[in-house]
Amino acid sequence: MERYKSKLKDFRVAAGLTQQELADETGVAVRTIALIETKEGSNPSVGTLKRLLAYFKITFEELFP
Repeated sequence: MERYKSKLKDFRVAAGLTQQELADETGVAVRTIALIETKEGSNPSVGTLKRLLAYFKITFEELFP
C-alpha cells in the first residue's frame, strides 16, 4: 500500500515539478506533499488524493493497481 507514495513522487518528478510547484498548482500544502512522499508520512485524505490525481490526470486504479 505504501508504494503509491513513491508513485506520486515519480509523477511529480516526471512532470519536472518541485514539491512547492506542485503545491502551488494543486492547492495542497507543500508540507502535505512532502509527508505523502516519505515513508514516515501519514495517509492523505481522499480530497487531497483527488486533487493530486486530477492534476496528473490519473485514476485511483492507476495509483492503487
